[in-house]
Amino acid sequence: MRDDEIIKNFNLKRVTVPTSYGPVHRCYYGEIYNVPVLIIYGRFNGEKSPSNEINHQQTIEVVKNCGISKLIGTFVVGGIKPENEQGTVYIIDDFIGMGNYKIDWDYNSPFRNAEMIQPMCSNLQKRLKEATMNVDFPVVNNAIYICFNGYPRIETRAELNFYESIGGDCVGQTLDPEATISRLNGICYAALAVQIDSPQARTKYANDIKKDPKANAYSMSISDCRKRTSLIILNFLKNFSNDKCNVCAKLKRVNNNFKEFPKEFYE
Repeated sequence: MRDDEIIKNFNLKRVTVPTSYGPVHRCYYGEIYNVPVLIIYGRFNGEKSPSNEINHQQTIEVVKNCGISKLIGTFVVGGIKPENEQGTVYIIDDFIGMGNYKIDWDYNSPFRNAEMIQPMCSNLQKRLKEATMNVDFPVVNNAIYICFNGYPRIETRAELNFYESIGGDCVGQTLDPEATISRLNGICYAALAVQIDSPQARTKYANDIKKDPKANAYSMSISDCRKRTSLIILNFLKNFSNDKCNVCAKLKRVNNNFKEFPKEFYE
């Protein structure tokens, strides 16, 4: 997540975490309401790139190397459904991956597929839902995130219509493979997203600038959006309960039965 005020108000200290991909300097460690936390400031490590070039594995390695077992990803997303206004927050239950991303596999390790029939940790989801009970902005529970990954653009009208037809609530570019890599590492994962725009607002803006080149942009400011997800995270930490999860670690599906090419067939 990106929240300068939380880092300042709780006096979190910047730390550098080594990974096999190199050090990550954008980590902030400390306690919030007596809960030890690590904030990883965004998913870019000092450079901007298309989402399919983000090193999600480095981020998850930071989490794993710090001994963290619970991870909440925060996202700024686009709207799909006309009835959901800008600023709506989504607690993600599932996602539909539209492809175009990659995971670098360690070929010295046995191959396995993460079990993603339930991609989010139910314990974390429950606590996030509780943390939204008294907020003054709209929240959608059990939302479906469409992962439109890699392109340096946002969605066309036809794509939004298609995503709505298959049950999508919001669309973004970074939830997966982050969720999959978390599962492969046995980390409890949940996702919180906030909607920065809406189809109708984007359409209105496109029409308005035909008449007035100085027309106002359609989107809600990213900083205002992130204040909403940050508030929910703070509510979550105020009432934090270290619920033991017996599911996520087992769903990483360590594959000890994958059959390699038999040596006798070489003879």
